[in-house]
Amino acid sequence: MEWIRILLFLALAGVAAYYSLSAFYRRYQYLMLGTAENRFDNSDGRVRDFFKYVLGQGKVLAEPSGIAHFFIFYGFIVISIGVSDFFAYHLFGVHIPGLDSSVFTFMKEMLSLLVLVALAIAALRRYILKPMRLDVTLEAGLIVGAIALLIISDFLYWAAADALTGHDPGFAAPIASFLLPMFTGLSETAQVVMKEILFWFHCIVLFSFAVYIPRSKHLHMVGAMFNVYFRTKQDGTPKGRLKKLDLEDESIEEFGVGRIDQWSWKQLLDGYACTECGRCHVNCPAVVSGTELSPKYLILKMKDHLIQVGDTLLEQKQSVAKGMEGTGVEVAATAELPMLIGDTYSENEIWACTTCRACEEQCPVFNEHVDKIMDLRRYLVLTEGKAEPEVNRAFQNLERQSNEWGQNRNTRGDWAKDLGIRTMGEVEGSVEWLFYVGSSASFDARNQKIAQAFAKLLQEAGVDFAILGAEEESDGDSARRLGNEFLYQSLVEANIEIFNEYGVKKIVTTCPHAYNTFLNEYPDFGYKADEVIHHTELLARLIDSGALKPVHDVEQLITYHDSCYLGRYNDVYTAPRYILSQIPGIRLVEMERNRGKSMCCGAGGGGLFKEETGTGRINVMRTEQAIETGATAISTACPYCMTMITDGTKAKEVEETMPVYDVSELLAQSVFGRP
Repeated sequence: MEWIRILLFLALAGVAAYYSLSAFYRRYQYLMLGTAENRFDNSDGRVRDFFKYVLGQGKVLAEPSGIAHFFIFYGFIVISIGVSDFFAYHLFGVHIPGLDSSVFTFMKEMLSLLVLVALAIAALRRYILKPMRLDVTLEAGLIVGAIALLIISDFLYWAAADALTGHDPGFAAPIASFLLPMFTGLSETAQVVMKEILFWFHCIVLFSFAVYIPRSKHLHMVGAMFNVYFRTKQDGTPKGRLKKLDLEDESIEEFGVGRIDQWSWKQLLDGYACTECGRCHVNCPAVVSGTELSPKYLILKMKDHLIQVGDTLLEQKQSVAKGMEGTGVEVAATAELPMLIGDTYSENEIWACTTCRACEEQCPVFNEHVDKIMDLRRYLVLTEGKAEPEVNRAFQNLERQSNEWGQNRNTRGDWAKDLGIRTMGEVEGSVEWLFYVGSSASFDARNQKIAQAFAKLLQEAGVDFAILGAEEESDGDSARRLGNEFLYQSLVEANIEIFNEYGVKKIVTTCPHAYNTFLNEYPDFGYKADEVIHHTELLARLIDSGALKPVHDVEQLITYHDSCYLGRYNDVYTAPRYILSQIPGIRLVEMERNRGKSMCCGAGGGGLFKEETGTGRINVMRTEQAIETGATAISTACPYCMTMITDGTKAKEVEETMPVYDVSELLAQSVFGRP
């Protein structure tokens, strides 16, 4: 009987291992359909991240609900270790050294109990409270139930085993000791039968779970670990930096991504890593404004599509490989596979993204959503030649006048008339700083006041600077984020030529979008300035050095709106708040969504130049959040945000009672006094 039990166990384990590992291998083959990408650099940083974010659950614990997941994670690890002793004891009558100790037994029972509590909380949230971010699915219930059954059957098994041996573990195993009376009144035969039934029940649940994992949403139990290790952001790598396209390679017939195998294996891995927690979903401005886009479903639909077409793609590639070997095998014709755009994603989804990266900031497994949206936009614009009418107008204006509004480029420096500001062409020799003004602050009447306030502060502090005036080109960020990489690269080339001509080494700008692309993306094209900073960073330095002295009271209760491209993209949160803290009379009150959780104003990703498709307006929602603070004024540090928030105050009819200021304007009021 002992040998029959062992052979039966090995047969079940072998079948489960075969179906589990074969499914994992198939999922691996699907990943390898993606394009090559090197994610094996910086092993030290990747190992540190693994310890911090996988073993330490760093981002999971960023929210209270993550505490339950923490206990499930570590409880499952300890339970999995204990399974080896479970098998050894029942099949061979021996314990694995250390796993039968009182310390390990107590720890396993307590963690198992905590896992049960965490599972109950998870079930309560998903099936009773039903928050927006979670889907009510049978699959999730099956997983929760399977883990609970594993724990309960383990408790009962050890209670039955202790009853059979007449041993009461007491404090070492309090749960088993509590359950012991259930079995002590049974006959020895009944105890043996119950122990045997519980053993095989536990095995069947465990093996079924192992087979089910690679075929379910809980593939993330494996995928998430690898996704964290291979994540993009490593030791200073810019967040959100877009991949440069080689537009001169004549062998490339399509740009962007239109088919699933055009994404890299790492981008496809995101689908396996997704925990479906919905953090990205509830923090996405496109979701809360009622558009078709959800970053959560962006990833899940990618995974589903990959699994749907994976076998067909594998067969095609294998046929092509055989044909290339000269074996005479006919290369399989390309099957009619669903395209990503149209079949998997709608164009409205693709255009709804503001590229704010709120989804990526919140994702506990470091999924990268924005690069996928950008790849799809590039395919639409560069390969299919499709874009919204207002987007095409912005492209035409950039091509003709180097600004999205189509204003006469020769008037680009008119805002600086009568301020005594030099242009680079008028400078003899060199200057320390190029003040790159940007299109918005050059042509928009409201944002011109930001440029004027900042320039006056630089003059007051004795900073050596100049502007380009009519020679200034668009930084190109809007073109790139709207998918027109060709136009972006032409603007980059024009800017770099000008920067090199004037020997520009340091750039300061009031525009976070220009700041981000100059700092993080222009180096891919051969230009790396000695320093690129945002105007709030330079102003904070000038206050610290005593070059600027805010002395006049500015009596305002201010709420500050974080720009996505300044904050989430470049971690500049302190400088603007420091400036506000140094202005007499200003009190700062934060919106509920601030810093890394700040809500986008809706202008990013070219949003300023396209129509919103949601049921609500993002900028109005953000303005409502500002109004809820009771502040008397709103402050920003971005011309795009200024436009959107100002429009929001007009929509809410509070533009007279709740003005919007750039941080530099408030500082100028304190340095110079109100005009």
